[in-house]
Amino acid sequence: MREFKFFKDNDTQLEFPILANGFLTIQPQIRFDDVEYCFQFDDDEPVVFASGTNECNITINPTTHGNITFNDNNNVFKIFARERQ
Repeated sequence: MREFKFFKDNDTQLEFPILANGFLTIQPQIRFDDVEYCFQFDDDEPVVFASGTNECNITINPTTHGNITFNDNNNVFKIFARERQ
């Protein structure tokens, strides 16, 4: 599937995925003014880790200390860099 993205104003992003059968679909993406960024384990309650009006960018550096760990009670979710094996 190929996808073309177009922007209209600053609040709506239009995506135009072209499906394998050649059909084009239009799916408007609504941009929120103020958001909470969350992670979620299975069907548990979402856990907020950031909020605001800007984009949230997560960068993992390719080093031995390149990681981010999220904790919620006894659940641990870790994103990390390691040398390709």
